Amino acid sequence: MKRRSPINIFPILLILAVAIVIFIIILYKAPAKLKPEGQVAFVIDDWGYSLNNVDTLFQIDRPITLAILPHLRYSKEISKKARKQGQKYDVILHLPLESKSGKSAERDTIRRNMKKDKILSILKDDIESVPGIIGVSNHQGSRVTENKEIMKVILEELKKMDLFFLDSRTTPVSVCGDISRKIGLKYAERGVFLDLAQKKEEKQYRAYIKKQIKELINMAKIRGSAIAIGHDKKLTLDVIRESIPDIEKEKIKIVPLTKLVDQVGARLIAPLQALRGDQQ
Repeated sequence: MKRRSPINIFPILLILAVAIVIFIIILYKAPAKLKPEGQVAFVIDDWGYSLNNVDTLFQIDRPITLAILPHLRYSKEISKKARKQGQKYDVILHLPLESKSGKSAERDTIRRNMKKDKILSILKDDIESVPGIIGVSNHQGSRVTENKEIMKVILEELKKMDLFFLDSRTTPVSVCGDISRKIGLKYAERGVFLDLAQKKEEKQYRAYIKKQIKELINMAKIRGSAIAIGHDKKLTLDVIRESIPDIEKEKIKIVPLTKLVDQVGARLIAPLQALRGDQQ
């Protein structure tokens, strides 16, 4: 009986080792697809007074939402320009509501002593004055957003129109979130204000905005998502654009506001500095 020759496994092991080395090299060299650790959305308020900084805004090659005030000279034109840029730039109405300070009231600001018919008339007129909106946010409004009766009238009407509501959170005791959840309205709320109403030296102002963007990143990492509100100032827009690499390096994805509507489940507590000045 012939003895079988022993199988030489060396070639097999060699092939297997080479295959493993090649696999490791490919894995090492392949660009890693990092899963985002959080999402952020940027909203820029107070458009409509002029066309200043519109071109600066469009230099930000990421999704941005414009909150446009009603009935101003350039409200319609800015909305049209934004929508011409495609889906990257969404438009919402920045609805003037009464503040506790009473400062800087816009035309037909909705006030706490108004009757339902008057509130609805102003709301519908404001919505028609800014074409193409997909939602509404409050301009100031620290007094009215604490008022259940008035906000219920406003939010129920927005639901009928299939518009979402972004609460700028100009007061820590806003009733908008609770009402929105009860009536089934699409809703989100601001996490960070990027800039200050008070004028500061450019160096200080830039440093402050950068600090707020770091706060936004940390909030997104903790909560999964966060919304920042800034204003139509060149410096604010410049710092956002310059900060994109730093934001994305932290594995934070910049998304349209619509992606975060109803995703901001945890109640975001407004930073104290957001409750000062003419943002109320």
